[in-house]
Amino acid sequence: MRRLTTGAGMKPIAPLCEAALLVALVFGLLSLNPRPALADGVDCGFGPPRSSWVETSVTVAERGHDTTVMTSTTRVGVPRDWPGAAALLGDGSAVGCLLPLLGEPSVTVSADGAEVVVRSTQETPLELYDTEWGAESAGLWSSRASGGTRFVALLPAPEDLPSGLAGARWRTVVVKTPESRVRRVTPLPSEVLPGGTYVWRDGAAPPRVEVSLPLSARAAFQRWTGLRGQAVLAVATYAGFALPYLLLAGLLVLLHRRSADRSERVLIRITLGALGMITAAEAMLVAGALTGTLFVAVLLGVTDTLAILVVAAPLCLAVRGLARTGLRRGVPLLVGAVLAVIGALALLAARLFADVRPDPLWVAPAVATALLLTGAAWAIAVRAARVRGRTPRAVRVLLCWSVPGLASLTLAYVAHAVVTGTPTGVTPFFLLHGLSYLMWPLVVLLLLLLLRLHGRRTDSVGPSTVWLLVFLFVVGTIRWLNTYAGMPFPLAGLVGLAALPLLLRLTRRAEVADPGVSRRRLAMIVDEYRDLEEREKGLRRRWAAGHIDDAEHTKENGPVVDRIRRLRMEIGLDPDREDGLSPLDVALSRGPGVSWWANARLAARYASYVGAPAAVFLIWATWSTDSRGRDGWLDRLGDPNGFYGLAGDLIGGLLIWPVAGFVLGALWRRLPGRRGYLKGVVPVLAYAAATGAHAVLNNVIGQAPVRGSLVRVLLLFLVLTVVAVLMDARTLQTRPGGLASRLTPVAVVYRLGTAGSGIALIVAQAAAVLGLWSQLKNGIDITSQVDTSAQAPISADAQVLLGRVDR
Repeated sequence: MRRLTTGAGMKPIAPLCEAALLVALVFGLLSLNPRPALADGVDCGFGPPRSSWVETSVTVAERGHDTTVMTSTTRVGVPRDWPGAAALLGDGSAVGCLLPLLGEPSVTVSADGAEVVVRSTQETPLELYDTEWGAESAGLWSSRASGGTRFVALLPAPEDLPSGLAGARWRTVVVKTPESRVRRVTPLPSEVLPGGTYVWRDGAAPPRVEVSLPLSARAAFQRWTGLRGQAVLAVATYAGFALPYLLLAGLLVLLHRRSADRSERVLIRITLGALGMITAAEAMLVAGALTGTLFVAVLLGVTDTLAILVVAAPLCLAVRGLARTGLRRGVPLLVGAVLAVIGALALLAARLFADVRPDPLWVAPAVATALLLTGAAWAIAVRAARVRGRTPRAVRVLLCWSVPGLASLTLAYVAHAVVTGTPTGVTPFFLLHGLSYLMWPLVVLLLLLLLRLHGRRTDSVGPSTVWLLVFLFVVGTIRWLNTYAGMPFPLAGLVGLAALPLLLRLTRRAEVADPGVSRRRLAMIVDEYRDLEEREKGLRRRWAAGHIDDAEHTKENGPVVDRIRRLRMEIGLDPDREDGLSPLDVALSRGPGVSWWANARLAARYASYVGAPAAVFLIWATWSTDSRGRDGWLDRLGDPNGFYGLAGDLIGGLLIWPVAGFVLGALWRRLPGRRGYLKGVVPVLAYAAATGAHAVLNNVIGQAPVRGSLVRVLLLFLVLTVVAVLMDARTLQTRPGGLASRLTPVAVVYRLGTAGSGIALIVAQAAAVLGLWSQLKNGIDITSQVDTSAQAPISADAQVLLGRVDR
């Protein structure tokens, strides 16, 4: 699923400095997005036509991410002999005499050639703060919100209309409100059509049309949040982002108190420091919003200084810790880190106190902060990996690839902010704020290192290890921040944190005792035991058919039974077979690894390979269209939040598979089912519960529909099923060989398995494949939340304007 953030959490909010903030924002909006006057502020040099007519309609409906859109369609007809008609058919310079110079007007000639018809369609997203910023317009229509009501009106005053419409006949005026009931309509319409359509016809002058619509409960809540509930929104933004991190911090503090292992305590402190760095920007934002000091702090550069220091603290501490562990050039690294921090602060001071602010000097502190953040993440990861001994080879390889990528990511984030003209993106504070949403892979790495210490100490998964795995699953596979009616809340993450432990408890089964033999020896016992059982069944059938007598059966079956008893005793099973277990059950329940950590590593590696095609597909499908249904990657990158949205999708699309595989392998011995292909059901159900809760809440509150959740669930189910089959194949492997020789034993075992589990596997896999095929056949659209089928086409407006709607 795509991660959503709210811009309100990034805007400077200062309740105690409300007047100063209002003035600053007004001038900022005017400078960034100037709006032309209705008629472009120029007189029509052609004069008004001797006769003209107007047909106009407006539709008010919600679209996309809780955005109410006002769509205006206007048609104006003028005589062909009007002096401005030639300009209309030529370069279109006379359009401003008839319509506002907004939208993309089209000029045609009527069928009889006597008139020139100009048509224009304009869409305007309606904000909920019109009492602050004034009314918004779309064509000849305006909208404003007051209290719990939205007023949509046709511009009534002659001075508000283009000069070419003076004396025009208003043939048709239409207001359409397909999703809202209307409180009041003035004047009384000529006709009322189904679907909330009100029509006025044949007016000599523009009617003073005004329609009042009640705001939905969600829109009223958003309006209250934007106008009076900024403190609540700031707290909710912080909670939405930081709540899962805070829950993880609480678990780590509890483990720190209970742990007697010095290395584990050090690693827990490092992880807590990383969590503090990630959540510091949101903490400063909410503190400034609640105290009313944020605007002044941003203006004076206090927040930027704190951002640099927040990144500098873990960097210097981690480098100092590396020097203590014997890392070469530790002291020079520490001195370099300190000098880098001082340089960043010096650049910030030069930017703040310089009389002239050239662009390089303005961007330099953000670039320095980006590089410091890269260094801090690298130092934290290396310091955490070296808690015990040398840095693992896997971590070294990961850092060799990820550190340059992180540096490129941070610098590209600054470059994107400069290119798109986002002023907050080139300040250290808002840079740290934006990139903090992309730092969760560092938390995943730290949790893996912490689990590595647990894997060295224990062969079984204890309660503390289970909770660490639960947080790893949620952080690595579920990007928790989502917005509901403008209020961010980590519903998916919290449901995932509750669903996975609950499912593990409901399906809890006793772990099989350690057989005390190697994996290869156990696989050989399974193979021999299966042959002995087949021989025993064959002798029993021959004896039952009368082909051999009792003495011959006892003579031939005795050695078989004795060998079966010895094999069962060798792996710790009841020799009389009264426990209902077989060596095959023991092998598949234990997995191919000697411990849960070995199973987790192997499953993560398999999931990385198997999930690669799924990752490519998800990334392509996610970014083939944007959240408003537009095509193209560049359109999405043009949004202010487009860059880290793309980065988050890339990281999430690649990381979900190895993390899910790691959790599957770690919990392998606790998951239900005597065959591997059944063990992936629990994590898939937990993931489905989390994404399903997000989709259900969206539908309950009438928010934009969530698409793509089913696709992700089906892909995760298919990937984990293949990984489980590969794990079983590795468990039963008795000799080196290719993939075919590895899969042959597991194919035989699955064929001899219980009918119920086999049928369940076939049905589930068929349903997953058919579900994906249907999605691909109908056109996959994972991130778009625009229901294009429900949008009223423009042709319908034209039919209403022409009076051709069925009554």
